[in-house]
Amino acid sequence: MGLNLSDSDNVMAAYESILQNEFNWLLLHYANANDDELSLLAYGLDGLEELKTKIYDKERVFIAFYREEVDVNPRDIIINYIPLSISGVKRARALVHSRRVGAMLKSHQTTMTVEDLSQLTNVTIDQALSEPDSSHILTMGRSFSQPSDKATSSKPLPKPISLEPVRRSFSETYAPHTIPPPPPPQAAASSPKGGSMFTSLLRRKRRTEDSSTDRDESPPPPTPPKDKGKFSVQQPYYGQMSTQVSSYSPKTSAPKQIPQRPLSNNLAEFAVISSSFSSDEVIVESPHTPAPPKKDTSPGINHSMPLRGKWASETSPLFKSPEERARRRLEAQRQREREEAEAVREEERRQAELKRQREQFLREEIEEETRRRASVERELKWITAERRRKEQLEREEEERKRREIEERKRLDKERRLEEHRKLEEWRKEQARLADEAARRTEEERRVSELERRKKIQLVEAQVKGSTKADELLTGWVTMQLEDSVVWKRRFYKFSGNTMYLYRSSKDLNQALDELPLKGQLRGLKEWNEGYDDLEAIAFSFAIEFKDQRGAWSMFADSEEEKFKLLGLLHHAAGL
Repeated sequence: MGLNLSDSDNVMAAYESILQNEFNWLLLHYANANDDELSLLAYGLDGLEELKTKIYDKERVFIAFYREEVDVNPRDIIINYIPLSISGVKRARALVHSRRVGAMLKSHQTTMTVEDLSQLTNVTIDQALSEPDSSHILTMGRSFSQPSDKATSSKPLPKPISLEPVRRSFSETYAPHTIPPPPPPQAAASSPKGGSMFTSLLRRKRRTEDSSTDRDESPPPPTPPKDKGKFSVQQPYYGQMSTQVSSYSPKTSAPKQIPQRPLSNNLAEFAVISSSFSSDEVIVESPHTPAPPKKDTSPGINHSMPLRGKWASETSPLFKSPEERARRRLEAQRQREREEAEAVREEERRQAELKRQREQFLREEIEEETRRRASVERELKWITAERRRKEQLEREEEERKRREIEERKRLDKERRLEEHRKLEEWRKEQARLADEAARRTEEERRVSELERRKKIQLVEAQVKGSTKADELLTGWVTMQLEDSVVWKRRFYKFSGNTMYLYRSSKDLNQALDELPLKGQLRGLKEWNEGYDDLEAIAFSFAIEFKDQRGAWSMFADSEEEKFKLLGLLHHAAGL
C-alpha cells in the first residue's frame, strides 16, 4: 500500500515554507475517487481556524501538517481527519498513508486522529503534543480529560488498614486449654502459563473479589472471660502495625470509635475458605487457632469488673460438671461441622456460579467473534464483489475502447483508400490532360512553325522577285549582343550575303557593324526553343552562329517586320 503523491514538489515546498515560519499549516486530500493519490489542497498562515475552513467535505479523509501558533519553540503535529462514515479498510489505508506522510515530513513530534471537527481544538493539540509518545485517537464521546479504563485499573487501590481488635475463635473462647488439630495443607494455586485471555480475566476478577473480601472482613471479637466472678478484657496490642499506622492519616481529627461485634453461634465466621484459581476444587481450611495467651506478653490494658447477666449464671456449679462440658463441646463440634458443611456447599454454589459466568462469558466472546468474523466475511465478500464489478466494468470499457479504436482504424483505412483512389484518378486525369496539352502544344508549335516557314519563304520569294530591293532590304531592329546587357536599336541593310548595321537611316555612309551571313548561321530560333527570357518580348527571336560566338537576341517593331527580317537572314545565310 504505497503512498502516491501527485505533486510532491509542491508539498515539500509548502513544508519548507512552514519550517521557515512563512506558513503554519498545509492540508492534503485524495485527488481521485479511489483514495490512492494524495495531493496538496491548501496551505496558509492564519492557523487552526483557517485550516478547518479548508475541509470542504466532512465525509472525506484529510491529512494536515500543523505548527503551533506560538513565538518560542513551536511544535509540529500531523492531524488525521477520518470521519465515522469511513469504512475500516479505507481507515486503515488512510492511517498507513498518514505514517508515510509523517516519514516525509520528519519535524513532527506526534500524530493525532480525530473523527469530528469539534474535536480539533488548540487544547487537544496541546495535550497531544504534551504526550508525544502516546497514541492520540479522539472518538466521539471521549476526550483527553477522561482517563481510559486501562489507566484507571492499572493503579491498585490501597488496602485499608483495619483498626478493629482481633477476634478470637470459638475453640479458644470455650476451650482455651484444648490444642486444636493442625490445619490441612493448603492446595497450591497453580496458574497455567498457557492460559487464555478469559482465564486471565477470571483470575483477575477472583483476585479482586478475594482482596475485597479481605478488606471487608472484620477482626475477631475480644476474648470472653473465664468462669470466675470477674472477667477481664485485654485490649489488643498494635505494636506490630506501627509502620502501617504511622503512615495512615485519618481525615478527621477525632479517633473513630471501633464498635464491638457480639459473639455469634455461626462457626463459619472463624473458618477460612480458599479456592485455587486454576480449578473448581473447594478446600476448607480450619481456622488457625492462636496459642493460649501468655501472661504479660504485651503491654495491654486490663479492665476488671464483676460478672453480670448470663456470665454470672454460667458461674453456677451446674456448668462445672465434666459431662455438661463434654456435651457442650460435642454440640459445639457438631454445630461447627454443620456450619463447615454449609460453608462447603456455599463455596460449591459460588464456584458453580463463577463457572457458569465463565462459560457465559466464553459463549458471548465466541458469539462476538463469530459475529465479527461474519461481518468481516461480508465485508470481504462485498469488497470482492465490488472489485469484480469494477474489473468487469473496466473490461467492458476496455472492450468498448478497443472496438472504437478498431472502428476508427477501419474508417481511417477506408478514408485513406478513398483518398488514394481519388488521388490516383486525379493523377491519371492530370496526366491525360497534360498529354492532351502537350499534343495540342506540339500541334500548335508545328502549325506555328509551318506558318513561320511559309511567311519566311514568302518574304524570301518577294526579295528574289521584287524590283524594289531597297525597301525590302532595309529596316529597323533592336538587338542585344552576346556579351552585352544593353539593347541597342539599329538600322539594318542587306547587301548580298552581308548585313550592315547603322546608327540611323541618315548615317548610311559609316556602318557600325558588318556581319557576313553566308555559311555563318546555325539557325533562327524562337523563344520556346530554349530562350525563355524572350517570352515576354513581342516579335522577338534569336540568331545562333556556327562559331564560338554566342547567340544574338533581336525583336522587330511588328510581326511583319519580324518575318521580313527573318526572311532576309534566311536568304542571306543560305539556310
